[in-house]
Formats: sequence, structure tokens, C-alpha cells
Amino acid sequence: MMNTKDVELAFRADLQSLLNRYGAELEAKDHYQGYPECGQDIRMTVTIRATYDGDRDLVIEEWTEINLGAYLTADMPTKPTT
Repeated sequence: MMNTKDVELAFRADLQSLLNRYGAELEAKDHYQGYPECGQDIRMTVTIRATYDGDRDLVIEEWTEINLGAYLTADMPTKPTT
């Protein structure tokens, strides 16, 4: 049986592997800072930087931002938000 610490370590390793594979960053941010709704609209965003060829004049993979929203769970349908 995996204990809580083992589960967390395994999850973090898998998540880090996914971020590394895409060169991605994951951020959770309050989109209404300074407003009365502050803290009520936290969204997770994945940012993947553009990839260029060796001369940096040809884009191989476009810069991409993926809005994951405020909640994800296992077995959710996977469809692009854009």
C-alpha cells in the first residue's frame, strides 16, 4: 500500500514529467485581484513556450496557453477550450 507521502511523490513526479515533456509551466492565479470577488475565481493555466529551429527563424511549435479552469478531475472529457 502506498501511503500519503508516496502518492504525493508519485503524482508530483508524473506531473513534472508531463511539464518537462512539453516545456510547460503550470500556474494557479486569482483573476480578480483587487476586486470584491478576489479569491473566488482561481484559474489554472498551462503555458508552453514556442519552439524554434536552430537558427530561431522558423517556429516548430507555437506558443500555447491552455486555460484549465478552476477544477479538474479524473476521467473528465478532454476537449480544447479554444
